[in-house]
Amino acid sequence: MFMVTEVDLQAGLSRLFHLGMELAERIQQDAMEAEEPADRAKLATAFHRISRSVRQTAALKLRLEREAKRAVREDQAAVRADRERQVDLRKTKVKAQVEQLIWTEHEGEEADRCESILDDLLDADALQDDFLDQDLDTQVARLAIDLNLPSPLAGEGGGRSPTDEGSMNLSARIAPIPCHPPDAPAHCARPHPPPNEGSGASSGTGGWTD
Repeated sequence: MFMVTEVDLQAGLSRLFHLGMELAERIQQDAMEAEEPADRAKLATAFHRISRSVRQTAALKLRLEREAKRAVREDQAAVRADRERQVDLRKTKVKAQVEQLIWTEHEGEEADRCESILDDLLDADALQDDFLDQDLDTQVARLAIDLNLPSPLAGEGGGRSPTDEGSMNLSARIAPIPCHPPDAPAHCARPHPPPNEGSGASSGTGGWTD
């Protein structure tokens, strides 16, 4: 079965248009050279019909080209809309898991500040072409490290390394979250180092002092 493609159709219309133009020009020339009025009238009628056919061919070709371009734009718009929906869904899932880590480690204004930074980080990550291709758990772990939170993949090779390009860019965009802000709970504070064994606290040597 013979199948006509869009390319074949456009090529055929172009060919038909040019042939019609050549014929119309030939008929116009014959009409100008005709000596009898009756002959000129017949040729003028033929010229009118051929010219009308040429105009219709040109209009059809242009309409098909516009429809093809519109179809491409609609397909591209549909692809973009579908990706946006998938990105929004992935951001929602990642955010929900990271927020659980935030509220486990912080509360009040500090938690709110972490959530605000998380939104900025997620928006930046979502612009990456491979955002949807990345593993969800790995994305959560990387954001946790960026926010100085315990990584759910700790000990499994997850998280963003200090030399990772993404972390380097993020560190340049946001101020790091302090490990122990002034109102942090006691478990965040750095432990006091123990004195050396065998040394007296009152000797003044070998021990730790406040």
